[in-house]
Amino acid sequence: MMKIMVSKLTEGDGMKEQQWITMFNDVKETIQSIIYTWNPLYLHASEEYEYEATWILPMVYKVEDVESLAIEITDILNQSFNSTLTKEECIGIAQQIWEQIRE
Repeated sequence: MMKIMVSKLTEGDGMKEQQWITMFNDVKETIQSIIYTWNPLYLHASEEYEYEATWILPMVYKVEDVESLAIEITDILNQSFNSTLTKEECIGIAQQIWEQIRE
């Protein structure tokens, strides 16, 4: 009886973990797609923003508002691509990401 309960618990935990991974990947892909559609650096492959989307994702939940998210996006993209984007250039995309993920 105990073995069955443990296997069900483990199976249930695995499902929760898998659901979390799926949700994480879906949100990351949403962010990546939004940035690629915007494409401020004129990159040719959508995979180019995958790394940055992974770093932006936790910021969406960490920051207090869209302006703070724009600052984080600006920093992440500038560090990744050695670019000189400004917060003002990133505020619109931050708003889109915020609305898709947080609202």
